[in-house]
Amino acid sequence: MPFDEDLSVFLDAAEFASAATYNGSVAVSVILDAEYLESMGIAGTSPAALGRASDFSAPVGKTLLIGAVTYTIRNSRPMEDGALVVLELEKP
Repeated sequence: MPFDEDLSVFLDAAEFASAATYNGSVAVSVILDAEYLESMGIAGTSPAALGRASDFSAPVGKTLLIGAVTYTIRNSRPMEDGALVVLELEKP
């Protein structure tokens, strides 16, 4: 059974998500996870963004501007039914 829920509520920039610009010109909403982590003596961030899969066509190597930070998308992986995608990010 295909997923037919309205994801705009979940990705509402006024509530949970952040407004972002994909590939320099496309307005999208994503949930950014760039929390600083420290585990077993290794510290840093591994930023990732969660967004609607239909907003990101062949995203690897393209950019995502969130706030004042531009990230490069280094990997993309679908979540469960494919309606959402996790974008693994890196700062250039």
